[in-house]
Order: sequence, then structure tokens, then C-alpha cells
Amino acid sequence: MTAMRLTLDDVIRATGGRLEGGAPSQAVPITGISTDTRLLRPGDLFVALRGPQRDGHDFIADAFARGAAAALISRHTSPGPERRARAGPLIEVSETLPALGDLAAFYRRTLRVRVVGVTGSVGKTATAAMCAAVLEGTYRVARTRDDWNAEIGVPLTILGLDDRTGVAVLEMAMRGVGQIADLVRIARPEIGVVTNIGESHLELLGSIENVARAKGELIEGLPRRGTAVLNAEDDWVLRLRDRSPVPVLTFGLIASADVRADGVTFTDDGMRFRLVRGDGMGEVSLKSWGVHSVRNALAAAAVAQVMSVGVEEVAARLAGLTPPKMRLQPLRLRDILVINDAYNASPASMTAAFEVLRHVAGGRRRIVVLGEMKELGGQSAALHRAAGREAASVGAVLIIAGGADAAELAAGAREAATGAVVYLEPDAPEAAARLRRIIHPGDVVLIKGSRVVAMERVVDTLREDLQSPDQIRS
Repeated sequence: MTAMRLTLDDVIRATGGRLEGGAPSQAVPITGISTDTRLLRPGDLFVALRGPQRDGHDFIADAFARGAAAALISRHTSPGPERRARAGPLIEVSETLPALGDLAAFYRRTLRVRVVGVTGSVGKTATAAMCAAVLEGTYRVARTRDDWNAEIGVPLTILGLDDRTGVAVLEMAMRGVGQIADLVRIARPEIGVVTNIGESHLELLGSIENVARAKGELIEGLPRRGTAVLNAEDDWVLRLRDRSPVPVLTFGLIASADVRADGVTFTDDGMRFRLVRGDGMGEVSLKSWGVHSVRNALAAAAVAQVMSVGVEEVAARLAGLTPPKMRLQPLRLRDILVINDAYNASPASMTAAFEVLRHVAGGRRRIVVLGEMKELGGQSAALHRAAGREAASVGAVLIIAGGADAAELAAGAREAATGAVVYLEPDAPEAAARLRRIIHPGDVVLIKGSRVVAMERVVDTLREDLQSPDQIRS
């Protein structure tokens, strides 16, 4: 393995920074990048980022004590004892976060890696994981960590690559127009995947048109040799075809899709379907539930086609993939089936979760424990009411955890006129307490909510009550 090949002079040129006080030699080697002194290794460049909780500039002395080769700092930070106590070179830039992106863009140009960018309102993480899985074995693959999908994580992922990496699969999230364009500038993907375009981020972007505009930045930024991979069943995604400077490959469950699924069925522990591509067909089994999981797999199969990975290899690699935790993850706690979908929530993912519950519960009693959704802006109340009505339609007992729009979820469920029993609780712990009082042997329980609601605490409570759970699959 060849380690990162950067020098202090490279960092200065990439960021436009100024070396404070000079240094013994600007040829000082940089062998890694760190934003956390607890994870820093000797030879790393320490990038002092400022966050809502901590300021990396307070840890400069600690970074040098742990062997940092240099530190990248903001010139707008007033000198403190940590900075005066430094024991190595400091590179001053206007702001360290954009400088981190500039450094990653510089380093990316030294690599021959092929980059796949994945974006969408929901399903980015699962699709990125599937893309990496179907390519691994043919290429040496790296991908962003599940929580490294924006302006810090994507640069750090790029800076963690080396000359052995064949493909990097990068999840690209955003909170506003222009942010994906910046990630594209840094990562230079040649394949761009858009899973779907929905109501997520309405609070920040104001309209679904703006969401589509922001997601489309990935497609617009592809190079001439690139390929756009688009969801054939999503009208907003398909509109990006007109903005694409490169050939388009579509995926979906409809006959017009270039990469499609036939014979989709639910199984006891996942999904089964026939993968149909221009170069052949193959039988695929997934260890995850839901038609949305099939669509994610089709997106990955389309990427694999662009990368010349055969249908049989795709099918085998998808069959061996374990889905991410807290994303429709089935757990059997004694004789109670829990569907843990606590990672996050949006209107589209709510619908997908309810669909799974319908198919897997059969004749068993259904309980749905819901937390509110976030970042829906002025449409939040209406979308929560609609989700509440949809939850009631699956014939479940409903427990709603507190939050600004929890009452709207409850109101929607009650106005659905299904006779559903609805409990409105102030928070996730109280929702867990309510669940403990009403749960029966043989029940099927769906648990879902946005990250900030921390609905996994409900799952943790059940684990503790029912002792050692026997997971359906590892």
C-alpha cells in the first residue's frame, strides 16, 4: 500500500494558506488527515474545525503532542494558550471547513480512482452500500461512512483513499442549493445515481422543485465519459434526463426501465426478484424487506452494468449483503417481531415501512410506534397528518412519541375513521413505557422516527425487558 503523498507545500498550495512563522522545510510529509485528536496518528495534518459543541482550535497543542505534522487553522481565531504552545507548523486559512474541501479536491486529482456519487431524498445509504457490495470483488472499493455524507465526510473520505483504491462510492447529502455541486467539484464522480426526489429538506429548500434542483447538481456535474443512473418510476428524477450532459441508464419496476425487476415477492427474511438487464437476467435474494429495497438494488445493478460487472456476480453479492442497522431491521424478541426502522423518517420512508408491515405481519396484531419527521417546513403539519392516516390504515394500534408535530400524527390517525387505538406520549421513553404495558406475545411492532427523536430507545427498552433477543439474521 502506498500512503498519502502530500507535503506541507501541497497543503499551502491547495488551500491558499499562509505558513505562520515559517517551518524547517515545506517538504514536511503529510501522511494522513485528522479532525479529531483522539484518532490522530503521527504524521497527520490536524484540521481545526469549529462546530456547535467544540472548536478544534482548542486542541492544537494536543494534536502536536500526539505527533501531528502540522495544523490547519482559521486566521479568524484569536491566539490562545494552545496556539502559543504549539510545537509545529501552522497553516492559516480564512476558514478551515472550505479549506478541507479544497485540499480534498487537490488530492483527488492525484488519484486514478473511479467515483460513484449517490444522492436522493431517501435511500442514499442503503443504495451506496449495495453499490459498494456489487462492485467489491471486481474492484477494491471504498465508501463513505453512513454519517459521512456531506461537506466534512466526503472530503475526509477522499483524503482517506490511496492508490490501490479502484472505486469510491460516495453518498452525497445536502442542506441547500449548491452544496452537492461543491461535493461534485471535490469528488469528481463519473457515475451519478439519484434514488428519488421527495419532501425531505422542504424546511431548508422550500419546495420540491428546489429539492430537484439541488439533487440535479450531481447529474449536471458529471464529465463527458460519465453516466447518469436515474429512477424510472420517479417523475422528478426522470426530469433530470433533460439536464444530463451524459448518457442515462434508468432503473425501476416498470417495463420501460433499462434495469428492472420482475416477479418481486416478499419472503420470510427479505425480497426475491428476477433482475433484468440488457446483458442478461439473474435471480436475486435480498436480506432486507420492501419494494424500495428492490429499487435500491436495481440502482446498484445499473452501476454494476456501467462498471462491467456481470449479472451473476451482482446477484451473488447482493445475496450476501447484510442491511444497515435500524433500517427495517427485523429482530425477534422472544415471540415478538420488532421491525426496527429507527434510523430516520420522511414521508416516503414512512410509506415504505407501512408497506413492509402489511406484508410481514400477516394475521398477527400490529403495533406502530412513531416519532415525528423533521425538515418538512411549512408542509410539516399536513404531511404528518397524512402519515398518521396512512399508519392507521395498516390496522395497527398506534403509539405516537412527542414532538412539535406528534399531535398531527395522532390527529391524522384518529380522523382516518379506521377505529385505530391511538396513544399520544410526550417522548420516546414514555412511548416505550406505553408499549411495555400493551404488548402481547405474537405481536409485530414497527418502530420509526427521525434521528433527533431517538426511537431506538424504544427498541433498547424492549431488549432489556425481554432479555437476550434472538436476531432473525446476523
